Formats: sequence, C-alpha cells, structure tokens
Amino acid sequence: MRIPETRSQDLPPMRVNTVTMFLVGTVAWVVALVVVLVLEATGRELDGVVAICLTGIVVGLLGMLWGASVRRRAARREKQRS
Repeated sequence: MRIPETRSQDLPPMRVNTVTMFLVGTVAWVVALVVVLVLEATGRELDGVVAICLTGIVVGLLGMLWGASVRRRAARREKQRS
C-alpha cells in the first residue's frame, strides 16, 4: 500500500539488456541439460527432465529474439527522432 505523503518521487524505469538477460538464462538451461544427460548416461532415471531443459532453452531463444526486435525498434524510433 502506498502512503502518498511519505513517498518520495518514483524512480525512473531501469534500462535492462534483455538479450543478455535471456542469454544468461538460456546458457543456464544448456548447462542443466548437459548435467541431466550425464546423469542419465550414468544410469539415473530422470523422467521428463530433458523436456524441461529443452523447454527452458526454447523459451530463452524466443526471449532473445523478442529482446533483439525490441532493441531494433527502439533504435529505429531514436533514429527517426534525430
């Protein structure tokens, strides 16, 4: 709950490099997939874990594509303004 009389000015939005953010997450999923594949090769039964890792990788790749397109659109808008 916000108390207006005690609240200072709102902070400006923080700029985040979404492509790098999704890249780091995707790399983490790739590492997890490698670990799972090694564990499965040693005889452990991990039902559905490979599919989860692959899903994380696909979502990360889609996020990187989305982040790149947002960055391109912002650059285009900035170029048109100047």
